[in-house]
Amino acid sequence: MEDGSESNHQTQIRKIVDSERFNNIVFIAILASSISIGFETYDWGEGGNRFLVYLDWFFMTIFVTEILFRIYAMRFDFFKDPWCVFDFIIVGIALFPSSGVFRVFRVFRVLRAFRLVSRIPELKLVAESLIYSVRGLSAVATLLMVVIYVFAVLSTVLFQNSGSEGALYFGTLGKSLYSLFQVMTLESWSNGIVRYLIDEEGWWVGFYFVVFIFMTTFTFLNMFVAIFTNTVVALEADSEEGINSEVRKIQSQLDVLVEEIQQLRTELEN
Repeated sequence: MEDGSESNHQTQIRKIVDSERFNNIVFIAILASSISIGFETYDWGEGGNRFLVYLDWFFMTIFVTEILFRIYAMRFDFFKDPWCVFDFIIVGIALFPSSGVFRVFRVFRVLRAFRLVSRIPELKLVAESLIYSVRGLSAVATLLMVVIYVFAVLSTVLFQNSGSEGALYFGTLGKSLYSLFQVMTLESWSNGIVRYLIDEEGWWVGFYFVVFIFMTTFTFLNMFVAIFTNTVVALEADSEEGINSEVRKIQSQLDVLVEEIQQLRTELEN
């Protein structure tokens, strides 16, 4: 009898945590908590700061209660869901004391804002796509680093003696790597770096850096976008396929049920 009562309570809690109203309350709490953490960066006086501390604990009470409800309702299935584990870790970090060696962990309370990702399906899709794209993106990033390294060595040899600007931006391999990264981001690459080198070496320097920009900024950026986009499309297709599979399964079950009902009706008529 006790097991049946416990199972009934578990079912009721599961309905609560899966309800739209409950999830909307948690979503609003996450959003308000993220905003309040931003307010804590200002000095509101003794009374205002104390209010923000109480407000923070109020939100933490909501989050801890939500996690406990979900663990009770889902049991071990809770830790099989990556998003539930993510929420558990984020909330757990915020429970560390705010003083001593644990003070650094309290700074990570701002990570609560990332819980909004698990509450918005579109953001979940983007986050999952980013995770599944890591292998392809890492391959492209490795190739990009090779290209930058090759140009860094060339730039150091070509420009380290090109006046004070050449020594400043390309005097060593480390300086060349950093300067080329700046050029790749298109941050003051022309007026800040290249024009000084053109005055020293000639117009071929402009062509050199334009080639570098085309090989890195434009080409690799498009490759990153292409990989990410393909992953998003693939995940959407898998999701739709999963939904269609469930629909087909339900349809087949209904067909079997209808057939059994027809057979039973035929037997009763005979």
